[in-house]
Amino acid sequence: MLVPLLSIASICLQPFPVPWKASPSSLSTHLDVRLNTGIYRGVSTANATEKWLGIPYALPPVGDRRFSAPVPLPRIRWTASGTMADKFGNACPQPPADNLGAPISEDCLYLNVYRPEGTKASDNLPVLFWIHGGAWTTGSGSLTSPRFDSDPTRIISRSVAMGKPLIYVSINYRLNTFGFLASARLSPSDLNAGFQDQQLALRFVHDNIAAFGGDPDKVTLWGQSSGGGSVKAHFLYPLPGKPLFRAGIANSDTGPFKNSPDASTYDKAGMPFDRLLHATRCARVRDKMQCLKEMPFQTLLNISNTMIESTLNMQLWEPAIGPPGSVFPERAFTRMRRGDFLHLPYMAGTNLNEGTRLSIDVYNLSIGSPQEDAAFDSFVARLLIDNSTLSSATLEHIRALYPASDMRLGGPYHTGDSLFDRAAAWYGDEMYLGARRLFFDNAIGRQPLYAYHYQESIPGRDAYLGVAHGWELPLIFGPVPQGVNMTFADQLLDYYVNFVNDMEPGGGWKVYSTDAKSVLQLRSVNLTMIPDDWDKKRTEYLWSQAVLDEFEK
Repeated sequence: MLVPLLSIASICLQPFPVPWKASPSSLSTHLDVRLNTGIYRGVSTANATEKWLGIPYALPPVGDRRFSAPVPLPRIRWTASGTMADKFGNACPQPPADNLGAPISEDCLYLNVYRPEGTKASDNLPVLFWIHGGAWTTGSGSLTSPRFDSDPTRIISRSVAMGKPLIYVSINYRLNTFGFLASARLSPSDLNAGFQDQQLALRFVHDNIAAFGGDPDKVTLWGQSSGGGSVKAHFLYPLPGKPLFRAGIANSDTGPFKNSPDASTYDKAGMPFDRLLHATRCARVRDKMQCLKEMPFQTLLNISNTMIESTLNMQLWEPAIGPPGSVFPERAFTRMRRGDFLHLPYMAGTNLNEGTRLSIDVYNLSIGSPQEDAAFDSFVARLLIDNSTLSSATLEHIRALYPASDMRLGGPYHTGDSLFDRAAAWYGDEMYLGARRLFFDNAIGRQPLYAYHYQESIPGRDAYLGVAHGWELPLIFGPVPQGVNMTFADQLLDYYVNFVNDMEPGGGWKVYSTDAKSVLQLRSVNLTMIPDDWDKKRTEYLWSQAVLDEFEK
């Protein structure tokens, strides 16, 4: 006879089967883990890993909890039955995609845990905590893709082969309108709910990872793109008390934010919150926030998706700066400049052609002079939530730094499409390279720093994209693309495994210091330390105080 499900999973409305009754005094299999919120049964795989999928870490953010800070799950008494954890939890609301690995629902605050086969609770393994990217708009912890798969089997297998086994955790967090809704009408404590989801997931891992054989004091954050920006944000805006992690890895982080206007900016006419109110007709009612909370999910999702898909790079919302009581009470560069952040080991870098995939909007438009300068200005301005802060003098200076028909733009992957090459070169410097340099310049001497510049192309990918944003991920996660040097791919992964275990990447990767501002050139034919000096004039201007103010960073 099946035992009724009494664990918190029933509160979360997950239709998991319950094939056994777990005793509080003894668990029936080593794949049963007893957490503060219930007992979960994982599954073994054919690849010598064990995994637990779809573990809830917060109450579902539905109904009156929509747009609000996440609410922790209550602890339970040990009379509960166990729950199968063999299916991914729902992906958070976003535009439809065929690679999310799970259905979309507001009830989406779940995480996944993977470990080497046979790990014991007493093993105290280090933990790699993955935060997916997607411009705070798309993605999931269950992401699958022809380009890379976020399943960590390759990572775990390599860590075991190196004698440095680790545990891997991936999470979902609220995105776009559902996670980063911004307005002066929203309580400061509820702003940037998606980032607060990440914080709560970290707290959940700290409190429960020992049951899986992990060490809560050996957690390393890792993310790419907005996930990398999230890692940096956790350094800049940590929870009070002892840090919940001991190191961070940020691949191609965005600064941590591309731009971060005040929450009230979104209320201005024509800005996202104002447009959302009119699209939902909540502008007509007195309690506008309650109107949005009571909006049928599918209606709100459709309106949100339409707004997202009509925005350049789908970047409708950015993490917003709020008044006291917000998780982001002041801009990031202000904290960087005064050294007000966690001084923990940090590994970060950029790819050679970061901006190409994110500048496709202007590719092959065949716009010649003199219209090209205007099109370039428009591309720059459209990437800001509120471009009224952007001066004509700044646009003129940017045009001069990235002139038309400059054969150097794009390096060896110069396309000859002048507008595209300018836009892509600027985007990479503005959003990624400059962001990494600003943080390193202010963190140098305060903590161990390791910088990289990834330059390995992938055979078969579109040549005009060069070594694009995210091109390093399939070498780490796998499957490693055909034609890529496998020795190089393994060495790249080894750096990550070493860093998670030892808080230094090893393999000749030298620390970034005042004596030697050098980065590791990640290229199979020339893996070496190089000076951090390319495009220096451009990034110094783009990350000057005046420009940072205009871009609201």
